[in-house]
Amino acid sequence: MIDIKSNLERLEDSASSFYKRGQNDGASSALSSGDALQIASDLRGAIGDIQNLRDYVWQLEKTATAAANESQGIASALLAAILPDLDRRIDEHVKTALKHTIQTDALEARIETLEGFKDDLEPDDISGLESYIDDRIDSNSDSDRDDETRDTVRDMIRDGDIVVTVDLA
Repeated sequence: MIDIKSNLERLEDSASSFYKRGQNDGASSALSSGDALQIASDLRGAIGDIQNLRDYVWQLEKTATAAANESQGIASALLAAILPDLDRRIDEHVKTALKHTIQTDALEARIETLEGFKDDLEPDDISGLESYIDDRIDSNSDSDRDDETRDTVRDMIRDGDIVVTVDLA
C-alpha cells in the first residue's frame, strides 16, 4: 500500500476555513472572496482525487494479491500433474547413466586385462592364448550366463570359427 503523506483532515479544515473567508464578504483579507472560494473548491477537489487514488491503489493491490494466489495455485496444480512423470524420467536417466557407467567400468577392466596379457604373450604362444581364454571363461562364471553359451563359444574358438589375432607391435 502506498503511504499518503497528506493529512486529509487538515486539508479539509483548510478548505472549510477558505470557504468561510469567501462567505464573509465584509472581512478584510488579502484574498478576495472569489479567490478564497476557488481555493476551497480546489482543496476539496484535491482531497477527492487523493481519496479516489488511495481507494484505486487499494483495489489494485487486492486484485494483484488474488491473482498471485491464483497463480500459485495453478503452478502447484501443474507441478502436481507433471511431477510423477518428471520423477519417472529422472529415474530412467539415472538408471541409464549408471548402466553405462557399469558397462564402461567393466570394459575398461577387460581392456586392462588384455593389455597386461598382450605384454606377457610371446609370438609363438597362441596355444597359451587359447588356454588363457578358457581360463577366463571358467573363472568368470556368472550366474546370469548360460553354461551352454559358454560351451558354444569355447567350441567355436577351438574349431577356428572365432579367430583371435594379437598384434604385438
